[in-house]
Amino acid sequence: MPSTWGLTKEQAGYKPAPKPQVRCDACEFMFPRTSTGTCKYVRGLIKADYTCNEFSPRKRPAAGS
Repeated sequence: MPSTWGLTKEQAGYKPAPKPQVRCDACEFMFPRTSTGTCKYVRGLIKADYTCNEFSPRKRPAAGS
């Protein structure tokens, strides 16, 4: 994993998401999950409907939690 805010958008491959499942707002590294937020690894404002090479889906809570 890169360091915190260690990547430019170009280095991360930041681009419009090809499908909803890989949007930044579905990634564990985006906060807050609004139309525009920040990323743990990619510098700058992050759009919810974009994606990058560091995408990692949010973990779902375990059943009964």
